[in-house]
Amino acid sequence: MARHFTSHEQASGPTPRPTSTAQGRRPEGDQADYYQRRRSSRRRRRRTVGIVVAVVAIVAVAVVAFALPRILGGTGSSASSTPANTTGSVSATDASSSSSTSSATPVTTAPDGRIVLSLGGDEDTYVKQGESYIEGGCHARDVQEGNLTSSVKVSGSVDTSTVGDYVLTYSVENSEGMVATTQRTVHVVAADSMDWDTNGIPVLMYHYVYDPANPPSDLNVNYVSTTDFDAQCAWLSENGYYYPSWQELRAYVEGTHSLPAKSVILTFDDGEHGFLDNGIPILEKYKVHATSFLICIDGDIEDKLNQSSPYVLFESHSYDLHRAGSTKLGHGGRIYDLSEQELVADIQKSADIIGSVEAFAYPYGDVSDVSSAAMNDLGISCAVTTNYGNACVGDDPTQLSRCRVSGGNSLASYISMVEN
Repeated sequence: MARHFTSHEQASGPTPRPTSTAQGRRPEGDQADYYQRRRSSRRRRRRTVGIVVAVVAIVAVAVVAFALPRILGGTGSSASSTPANTTGSVSATDASSSSSTSSATPVTTAPDGRIVLSLGGDEDTYVKQGESYIEGGCHARDVQEGNLTSSVKVSGSVDTSTVGDYVLTYSVENSEGMVATTQRTVHVVAADSMDWDTNGIPVLMYHYVYDPANPPSDLNVNYVSTTDFDAQCAWLSENGYYYPSWQELRAYVEGTHSLPAKSVILTFDDGEHGFLDNGIPILEKYKVHATSFLICIDGDIEDKLNQSSPYVLFESHSYDLHRAGSTKLGHGGRIYDLSEQELVADIQKSADIIGSVEAFAYPYGDVSDVSSAAMNDLGISCAVTTNYGNACVGDDPTQLSRCRVSGGNSLASYISMVEN
């Protein structure tokens, strides 16, 4: 059921102008004196009226000069109004209302980047008619107040029995009354109106993005240049690829949900600054959605989280499992040293920092005997490994494969991998 928000404005009619009548008796005495006094009285009244009109005009000009910038959209230097948001970007406004006697509520534009909303999945979501709509959620972060995701409100509704476009609006308010909003358009389409995937969804595994003008000293296949990454994102955008949410992917592998044939998920392990600084601007340039898996014991974790983007979700790469353990199992990761309860505690600690526990990337790709149970305990939609392959119907959503993107490979090889 859609939730509808209404705004109430107090309206008041014009205040009746006070009227008065005065009748005087003609004074006794000389008639000429009487008319002279009458003309003198009229001149005094005209001067009084003129003064009153001048004062009213000055006050009116002052009121208009004060109110006009606020009515047009801000208390700062800009007087332009805030545009509607339909592309994943965020508008932030001050939700404080004006006095009850005002007929218009001033709108104050918040500083750019103060509140960032990141949709889970594509801002243009596609659902096959008759199937259920899978909500991908919306993450919210205030760079001063931190995570606001639990306060996000959604309005709108989707009727998947009827072909059409449905708009959902997400909004969140911080402690200062600033409100951020963004929208998702849900396209309910007939089953025969588009191609649906039958070969599995490629979940791409990246690590680092670097500037060729300043290459890292330990350059290896985990590093993708900004030149190559730009070309890859341009190709995805030009070819109309769809970016499912983790919730959609889980329903897909469980066989209860269809995804467009051109679907792909981009992931970046470790939350390395090269990706945050060099990769995110390219994602934003082409409006490509991605997930960055963060190691939450890192001392600069808050700085990383404050690089939030409408096109990037932050999820867990564990709190403190990205290091060697005591066993030599798998790739030697610490995960094998933990019980189910200890693994849950570690990931929950990271989720408390990030503010989300929708997806998880196993450090080193190591999966222990208790891993799947821990993922289910936490309610994680999908957990990904480093095993190569697509995410296919029937796969275990707590141990999904990924396709590694290696630096130095050609665009042709990248296209072949994505297209299978």
